[in-house]
Amino acid sequence: MNEAELDKTRRYLRPVRATILSDDPAGVHLAVYSWLEPFEAWATGPGLCGESMRQGPLPEDTVVTCPQCEKWRAKYLRMLAPGYRPEDDDPEVLRKRAEAAEHQVKQARALVAKWRETAAGRADAMVRLDVASGILAATLDGFNDLLAEADR
Repeated sequence: MNEAELDKTRRYLRPVRATILSDDPAGVHLAVYSWLEPFEAWATGPGLCGESMRQGPLPEDTVVTCPQCEKWRAKYLRMLAPGYRPEDDDPEVLRKRAEAAEHQVKQARALVAKWRETAAGRADAMVRLDVASGILAATLDGFNDLLAEADR
């Protein structure tokens, strides 16, 4: 992707070369590539491993040789993706979301058990379709929320 195609409001992960001061000056690292409005130019930051880098990215298909940068790649790709929310990596927030989903499942199971108990005592027992579908839809919405979180 050339610079003209890049969204100036986003940041990208790009391969870069280390400076000559590096322990591995020929190594290829990963750095965040972003638009600097005051300079009206794209710039790369330090390597994900913390080393200083030469300015400017290498071609996107350049093989990264720094194991430390590779270790951070997945996390940075997730954090730089459109729609990323910092709370998506917060264990406490994720725990609360999982507890809420578990609560929804327990409620749905309890309701189904109550329906079955009621129906068992009456030959003509019938659950209203609109009530049942509303409860099922709410439960599925909870599962969909969880699946969306798991995909991030």
